[in-house]
Amino acid sequence: MGAATRALVVAALVAFGHHQASADECTGVTDVGDRFATCFDLGNRLSLTTAYGGDSGFGAGIALRHEITFDDDPDLEWKMEHQILDSTYTLSLGAPDSFTGTFYAGRYLRHARDGHLLLPLGSGAPKKLFLPFDIGAIFEIGKLDWRHMDPTFTIGVVRVAPLIDLARSKDYKRIFAIGPAMHWDMEVDRTFNGITQQTIAPFTEGLATIRLESNDGLYVAELRAEADTAWRSDRGWHPEARASAEIERIMIAINDRPIALTAAVQYDSVRDETIARVGLRFVILDRTDPRVSLRRGITP
Repeated sequence: MGAATRALVVAALVAFGHHQASADECTGVTDVGDRFATCFDLGNRLSLTTAYGGDSGFGAGIALRHEITFDDDPDLEWKMEHQILDSTYTLSLGAPDSFTGTFYAGRYLRHARDGHLLLPLGSGAPKKLFLPFDIGAIFEIGKLDWRHMDPTFTIGVVRVAPLIDLARSKDYKRIFAIGPAMHWDMEVDRTFNGITQQTIAPFTEGLATIRLESNDGLYVAELRAEADTAWRSDRGWHPEARASAEIERIMIAINDRPIALTAAVQYDSVRDETIARVGLRFVILDRTDPRVSLRRGITP
């Protein structure tokens, strides 16, 4: 797991060392005058993914982004990211098929240009507290992990983590966030006869997430890790750890719908497994990057 994760991180750093596109470079023009996109919005799209590794499969997901701003404080904004119905079905040769999916996952980051918080203390005017980081949270609900012929399946009821973001980026291109995490998982009998086991971590685990996205949207890499102790109904407190890393590189776009090469690795200490995959991601619908005008044609 460590070697694969390090390889993905190194690849991401090499990719992001390349030239970052400016607004003027986001629309290409063919020899006959047709225009096409050279920049892409990775945060607003419906995509399908095929993957191959120790097993093969396919998946789908909806990604959305938006910002909340305030007229009385133009230097303050909330950056909101949402993943809806993110799911993967795996076909394994000689092993049980599996399905994993998350109904909703959100990441919310509060960015202030000077890093201030307003504290309404006393009867006077609110006081400003200046921080060297942004604040935010991760919230996930409704995760399902099912494997054919296993006696139980796992439901991730909820996962919450308040965050501090040391990157303090105004956009979504850089995130380096850490914080305590809580989660509640249940193992349910596949015949729905009841809950066989529960796992609860009441903010007893630490979470760290790093995201790097190029200015033109051609590259994105994300690393996430959680570790420490959780309580299980069958054996009390125990250590557990999970980690994942993924890098995506858009290779071609047809009618401005990008097709990307992906590589990912996941580790789970509870299942004692490490899974690595490579695949292709096909964007079915997406939002036009605002720097692109009159998108047409095929982007090499």
